[in-house]
Order: sequence, then C-alpha cells, then structure tokens
Amino acid sequence: MTASPEDATPRSRAHVRLEPLRIPSGWMIGINSLDDDLHSETGGICGTVLFLAWNEGRRFKIEIGCEPELDPNGSFLMTVVYQPWPRTDRGRRRKDLPFEFDENVQTVHTFETRSYRGLLTELEQWIERCTMWTREGN
Repeated sequence: MTASPEDATPRSRAHVRLEPLRIPSGWMIGINSLDDDLHSETGGICGTVLFLAWNEGRRFKIEIGCEPELDPNGSFLMTVVYQPWPRTDRGRRRKDLPFEFDENVQTVHTFETRSYRGLLTELEQWIERCTMWTREGN
C-alpha cells in the first residue's frame, strides 16, 4: 500500500491522531504508535511495540507494548531500563565506546495497566524523571 501525499503532511490522519506528548530535548523517538485509537482501553489492537524512546545522555530507554500481544484482555506494559556506564579497571566511566543497550541493562520500573490515559500519565512522569535522574557518579 502506497502512502498518499496527505499522509506526509502535519494534517494527515496519521499525524493528527498522535498523542501530544511532552518530551524534553535529549530523547530519541524510535517508535510512536500512541494515538487516539488506543484510548478505548487496549481493545485488542495493540502491537508488540507501541512506543520506544531512549536518552543516550541519561542512558535510559522506555518501551511500551501490550501483553499478551493482540489479546483483547491484555494490558499496556511500560518498561524503563537503565544502561550502566562501561568502566575502566580503575572504575572510571568509559566515554570512548559507542552507546548501546547490552546484557548489563537494569530494569528500573515496570508499569502495567488497561487504562490508556493512565499509561500516558505514567509515561510523561517517567520521561521527566529520567531526563533529570543521575543513577551513577563519575
């Protein structure tokens, strides 16, 4: 299916339905499928990943999906993870390595709900918290 020219404009149906989230600078949005169609309390239309954002400077990632996937009785599931800084033998941060989430990632918060509005409130609170939170010293 080919997208119409209207889909590429800010007034397209795909753009207008997106939730107006408050996201400060520093965040990268990889996936955002949070739109008005979801406010009917999951309704069995959830995909594997609805929202994915990460903040490289603060080393957090937030992911939202549905569990179980495509189940009308499922819930929204939000997971917040933190990637610790790689360290030298002396314990100092290594800033020379490319940033990636690896096997050392730590889950710092999970939230499960059937309420779409509750999910959005929780998401914005955690984006704000992770924007300012420093989990490790130098």
